[in-house]
Amino acid sequence: MHARAFMHTSFSEINETEIFARIQLELVNRYGVDEKLASEMAWDFIEILTAVDGNIDIFDKYFLQ
Repeated sequence: MHARAFMHTSFSEINETEIFARIQLELVNRYGVDEKLASEMAWDFIEILTAVDGNIDIFDKYFLQ
């Protein structure tokens, strides 16, 4: 699960892993998604944001509160 955290270089691994955990938690708690599926969805979302040069910090600030 955390092995993917080392694939991206646009932001630190610690920050990416923390964001991953928060996205996964939101998916599980807010939407009732299975934990394993939420894990895959969170990594896919991070990969998409990274691919389009999305700003993870803005996403964290405004959507993961």
